[in-house]
Amino acid sequence: MWIRLDDDEVALILRSVPDGKLAERLKVSPHPHSKAYADAVVTSDELEVDPDTLISPGGNGAFVMSWVWVYNFQAGIAEDSENADSNLYHSAMV
Repeated sequence: MWIRLDDDEVALILRSVPDGKLAERLKVSPHPHSKAYADAVVTSDELEVDPDTLISPGGNGAFVMSWVWVYNFQAGIAEDSENADSNLYHSAMV
């Protein structure tokens, strides 16, 4: 699961939970080449990368978390008002 937190939210959590695994994870600095990896992704109308994306560096590169647009028809979902735009983020268990 991935949750986007701003600096104020991270600080609030760390005041409540200053030690332990969660605090350790929240205190980790981004990889020094994160921006370079994110900027190297060729984006389009159907592929986007957020400025604060997750990076998983490896030996000779990195995985960069990105957003891929999927139309309803591609997912086999009927076009109707129930599937209208939502401001909620959902996780898919795949």
